[in-house]
Amino acid sequence: MSSERTSPAGRLQAGGSRVLATLASGDFLGLEGRPVEVQVDVGERRTPAFSIVGRPGKSTRESRDRIRSAIYNAGFAFPLAEIVVNLAPASQEKQGAGFDLPVALGILLATRQIPPPGDRAGGSQRPERIGCVAELGLHGELRPVPGALLVADALRREGVRAIIVARENAAEVSLLDGLRVFGVQHLREAVAACRGEIAPWTRAPLSSLLEAVAERDLDFADVRGQEATKRGCLIAAAGGHNLLLWGPPGVGKTMLARRLPDILPPLADREVMDLLRVRSVTGAGRDVPLRRPFRSPHHTVSYAGMVGGGAAVQPGEVTRAHGGVLFLDEFPEFSRQVLEALREPLEEGWITIGRSRGAVTFPARFLLVAAMNPCPCGYLGHPQRSCRCAPRAVEAYRRRLSGPLLDRIDLFVRVSTVGAGQLLEKAGSAGSLDTRTLASLVRAARARQEERWGAGFTNCAASLNLLLTRGATTSGALRALQVSAERLQLSARAFARVLRVARTIADLEAERDVAERHVLEALQFRQPPQPSESF
Repeated sequence: MSSERTSPAGRLQAGGSRVLATLASGDFLGLEGRPVEVQVDVGERRTPAFSIVGRPGKSTRESRDRIRSAIYNAGFAFPLAEIVVNLAPASQEKQGAGFDLPVALGILLATRQIPPPGDRAGGSQRPERIGCVAELGLHGELRPVPGALLVADALRREGVRAIIVARENAAEVSLLDGLRVFGVQHLREAVAACRGEIAPWTRAPLSSLLEAVAERDLDFADVRGQEATKRGCLIAAAGGHNLLLWGPPGVGKTMLARRLPDILPPLADREVMDLLRVRSVTGAGRDVPLRRPFRSPHHTVSYAGMVGGGAAVQPGEVTRAHGGVLFLDEFPEFSRQVLEALREPLEEGWITIGRSRGAVTFPARFLLVAAMNPCPCGYLGHPQRSCRCAPRAVEAYRRRLSGPLLDRIDLFVRVSTVGAGQLLEKAGSAGSLDTRTLASLVRAARARQEERWGAGFTNCAASLNLLLTRGATTSGALRALQVSAERLQLSARAFARVLRVARTIADLEAERDVAERHVLEALQFRQPPQPSESF
């Protein structure tokens, strides 16, 4: 049997009356792409047949009719022969409609409708292989698929240096270094890319995604009369500390939470790629430019919706919020199972989901911002309105939040009621903290943390040992923390978290050493307001 290269898209082997074409494609599991070799065998048979083997999933098995119609309506001939498509390796189940394009190109290669390189009519060919992943419509149009970035990255590691994708996937895939991308809209254009007749997609630098982000209209200056509360948001953003906003309805808890992503530092290149991988799986990777995510799931969200899961193991809200803010309004109204599932990502920064296909690990390092009322009706401790809740109802409401979960929250911030006079004050008045001011303070504090711990490392991730050996804490501060920890009966986890917050407060003040006043302020944020307190 002889073998020759027919085009950059794959290999062609001929023997007798059968022709075999091999192309590079793939799918993904979790956030990892998996290379798949698509082998197309076309032979002669009186009764035409078209079968796909190699453990194809449902959407892949259904592709046969789409491919047949797309080839015919694109102006090519569909062979009346026995066609066998093998997706290798056969040991793993394949999912997705992204195999439509490589199968169609394989059929065209095997039937020599894409000329071999020796054919002068076919033009000159590039020497490298071209991967391909896209869904086909019945008219031959290419449709985008989730996970195109992951597949392209996996093929790049296998030596593929160019890839054909749908036009809508081209922007995200072009961000990968060392890979030429052909973003096309139709099967005819994909064939032209194989022949070397069209130019690759122009690669956009990662920095352009961030520079093009328009400023949002949300500003902390719009939140009137909550300057003390903004201090808690500032500390949370500066050190990456989890935050619980506590207060009656309508005082600005949601307004504060929605503005918090804008004072976080800009995304680093590593964070951009992590975020793009998540967005590629969810189908949002095409929506560039990028900003830090803000996710606010409803309190009726399911367990799988929060942490991820499903038959195809999709990422949940904790992963969609990776690198940004996860806002949980009406915190006690979430189911106990959902809330307890947050303990692993809050502690580790990732979530692992086990399925029959294997365990999948998703990144889940986010800033948790929770908001709750002091009681079910919301007006316990309100200065003007009376609470209608029975003491037993208030106690049951508080018990929905377990001790281990609350132990993982660093800052408990009371949000007080605002008078009508404060609401009438002009935005940006003297003493009012705006987003620009808070963002500059956060960037300066993060820069000090990176200088101390290393790039991408914040105070919220520092271990107790690191804080004691390299955190530059004075003896007076440690003595005050020890006394308070014994009096308040703080757990070992809470002890370390108080010290982390104190280190962040010192960084905001550009202080080298953590002093006693920093520890005392961190301890004030550690205690949630008592039911008898007035808002």
